[in-house]
Amino acid sequence: MDAFFPHDHDNRSSSALGSISTRVPLFVQVKNSIVEKIKNGTWHHDDQLPNEIEMAELFHVSQGTMRRALRELVQEGILVRKQGKGTYVSSYEGSFDLFYKRFVPIVADDPEKVWKTMTKLLSFEVIAPSRRTMLLMGIDNPAEQIIHIRRLHYGRLDLEHVDSVDAFDEIFLRRRFFPELTEEAFRGQKASLYHFYQSLCDVTIIHARDIQKATLLNPEQAKLANVTPPYPAIILQRQAFDINDNLVELRFLTTVTDRCHFEFQY
Repeated sequence: MDAFFPHDHDNRSSSALGSISTRVPLFVQVKNSIVEKIKNGTWHHDDQLPNEIEMAELFHVSQGTMRRALRELVQEGILVRKQGKGTYVSSYEGSFDLFYKRFVPIVADDPEKVWKTMTKLLSFEVIAPSRRTMLLMGIDNPAEQIIHIRRLHYGRLDLEHVDSVDAFDEIFLRRRFFPELTEEAFRGQKASLYHFYQSLCDVTIIHARDIQKATLLNPEQAKLANVTPPYPAIILQRQAFDINDNLVELRFLTTVTDRCHFEFQY
């Protein structure tokens, strides 16, 4: 039985879990408290958490309750388990494979090859949001500043198509969440995009809502992809949310799927 009782708690327990609601399962309260500690900076991305026994003692709950809370936070991508090391706050630097598995659904058709692109920055500008951007990002203030980025991705899966663009990327970021992001800094980023957000702006993308549709390349895109228009492609619209559930990134990724495909794991 848990050492923490909502109807008979002591000061130690309330300091760990804060205000208590008997309507919320205890493991959910523990989850929420862990997330709050990450939000307020007590634990930062790539920090190692105390072990399960110590965590249970910290929150004054049983190991079973703590185990379930930690397991669900791992499943949600907020925490990550490292074999033989322990449990850590998710970091897209320390867990590059996790980043790819969760946020890059593109896979090479050839099972012997890995889809990792060379990226070229086309433009970086600060703009006012369009009506469509405001709608898709839930923005109320038309004067809010948006960082607008356009990139090209070269899959380079074979020598024949080494100079062909495989994907066209258009990104909209709410500048209020990325105040330190400049074109110079963006050009200098070498790791995954979401790790870059983490390390420079302390923005951790936790989950995203993706929508896919069939589309046709426009003449400029067709020329860069070395194909004749009209040419089919897949466009992915992504709304990405941070750990506070703020919608911070809107993205449109148009991909030519001659040598790759979208693959989702559930």
